Amino acid sequence: MFSQICGMRLTGFLLLLILGTACSNKLYESNWKRPEARSSTFRFYYADSKIRYNIENDDKNLYFSFDVMDQLTIQKILSTGLRLFVDPTAKNKQKHELQFPIFSDKVPISELEEYGNAYDQSILLGKERLDQMIPADGYIKFGTQATQIFNRIENNGFVVVLEFDSTRSLVYRATIPLEAIQMESDQLSIGFETGGYEMPNSDQIISQADVTQANQGISAGDRAMGRDTQDPYGMNSPGGSTAAGMALRNSSTYNKFIEPIRFWIKVKMANQN
Repeated sequence: MFSQICGMRLTGFLLLLILGTACSNKLYESNWKRPEARSSTFRFYYADSKIRYNIENDDKNLYFSFDVMDQLTIQKILSTGLRLFVDPTAKNKQKHELQFPIFSDKVPISELEEYGNAYDQSILLGKERLDQMIPADGYIKFGTQATQIFNRIENNGFVVVLEFDSTRSLVYRATIPLEAIQMESDQLSIGFETGGYEMPNSDQIISQADVTQANQGISAGDRAMGRDTQDPYGMNSPGGSTAAGMALRNSSTYNKFIEPIRFWIKVKMANQN
């Protein structure tokens, strides 16, 4: 009986190990990009931050694109920046980097409400006004050289386009020359990282807001976090008003709210059929 139990436990452990290894080593297939077709399909989804993304390549370039409608994720990208890493060894190393917008490790949480005010005004005036919220520049560091890059302007084969579309989604498209990546095999890994928000100290929070006060209304910060009068808690927030959310700053939910977005994907490059 003891040997049977041990055997069952060992089998279960091996099964979990196999499943865990399979999940952690999931390989995403790139699509071959046809020159005559502009892809608008986002085949993959990062649920934690509601990001839909796609990976394509041809014999000259790697193409990484995503779109996101979630306002908190948009805020993190626009106010804290975005780092796109490419590792030709497929080992999730920060080997090469395309940074756009310029990255900041931590920005004050107060910038969320500033974003809410700007977004409220811009969303009423259409796409052109929304696009004005997008920072203008970033930089490329592939190898030892770092050079500046601007939105929509090609630089040695690199192009990044960041804009809002008609659905108010933020759309990102990056073109990266394979020559600059220096591929070692048909596999690579791609990393995605934003900055995070820095909380004020407790005394500032208490002096700025009474979390027990009723009928505070919906602030611009509330709207920026996806809350409105029909959904006072919102899909992005840990609870209640902005002040109440700050009161939960030590909870795991709120920590996730203020922390950076980070994920890596392992990619197998496509061959032309």
